[in-house]
Amino acid sequence: MKMGNLMGMPLDDPLVVAPGPWTRGIENMKEILLQEPGAVITESIVSEAYPDVRPRYSVDRWSRGVQNIRIYSGRELENWLDDLTEINQKKRYGSKTKIIASIMGTTASEIRYIAKKVEKTGVDGIELGLACPMGEGPRIVASDPALVFDFTKAVVDAVSLPVSVKLGAGISDMTAVVKAAENAGASGISAIDALRCILGIDIETGQPTLPTYGGYSGAPIRPIGLAAVAGVVQSTDLPVLGIGGITGCKSAVEYIMAGAASYGVGTEILLRGFGVIRELKDDLNDWMRERGIASSEEIRGAVLSHLHAFEEIDQNEKTAVLVEACRGFAEHSARLCADGHDGLCMAGCLCHAIQLSEDGLHIDRAKCDGCGLCVSICPDGKIQLSW
Repeated sequence: MKMGNLMGMPLDDPLVVAPGPWTRGIENMKEILLQEPGAVITESIVSEAYPDVRPRYSVDRWSRGVQNIRIYSGRELENWLDDLTEINQKKRYGSKTKIIASIMGTTASEIRYIAKKVEKTGVDGIELGLACPMGEGPRIVASDPALVFDFTKAVVDAVSLPVSVKLGAGISDMTAVVKAAENAGASGISAIDALRCILGIDIETGQPTLPTYGGYSGAPIRPIGLAAVAGVVQSTDLPVLGIGGITGCKSAVEYIMAGAASYGVGTEILLRGFGVIRELKDDLNDWMRERGIASSEEIRGAVLSHLHAFEEIDQNEKTAVLVEACRGFAEHSARLCADGHDGLCMAGCLCHAIQLSEDGLHIDRAKCDGCGLCVSICPDGKIQLSW
């Protein structure tokens, strides 16, 4: 039993399908529900839809980062109300998956109106999209604790469902924003939304990859998401949904260990299809079973006790050492490593401690300042830090 928690609601599985175009329409929702994630969050619902632009996605094939310039759902509010009502009338096709409505509005009164409408469809909860980086200026609602309180309070007072607040990473005082949501009655926090970006520029024509600023998502934003989630978890007792760059079992476990009570996958569905949902569920089941872990709660927040303020870090005298002889340069080859890393450990050693001779690689511990770059960059694990 993996178990998860979303806005105080227990989930049969900690996997949550994050909001996006993959949750738009009955056909997509049915596809997701039949795979039984813990929960699914709709594409952001608004009072007045905006037409999809073409094109609206661009993918960096090397990093697998994605820019999208879709502001929110292209479906009208009435269409969403009809879809969600029909899905619940059909008993969610036999699924126990929780359905959460993501909603957006430009004012507290507008978002309150939408919340009251979607509540009547039978959804289990509401997520407030307050950090969308597309379509607005650089300033977003989620950056202002007072606005976060007003928007959240307006919805909490209007509905009897649990309400979560979705935040982005570019917030100067995350603790203040989280406390504002908590004081307004929020039942959970989701983090993070996509990051404002320009994916690339054609250096011959000066044209951007897409014609406006967009949201950046996918694998490259995971380190930012992990830091945001850990920070939020350390500032509130509300359950946190961790989102951003989850591509497989390892990254899902990382979010749980950062303190997330559930984890969200979205862009990976866009890139690889709905089968990712079943794959993630099965892989996490296998990983936990192999380690005798019955519930994700057993590992939730595991990393937090290992995160320290800078001044608390142990200033030991570790230096780099070779734990296995490295003879990749025995013939003074230009290549150090079999996979083509081409001696990056030596090239990046700013203290010149790593040197090459005819009998292989050597590390001068007297010169080494223990920065750890060579340890991280060696693909064969032949270097470690040691006293």
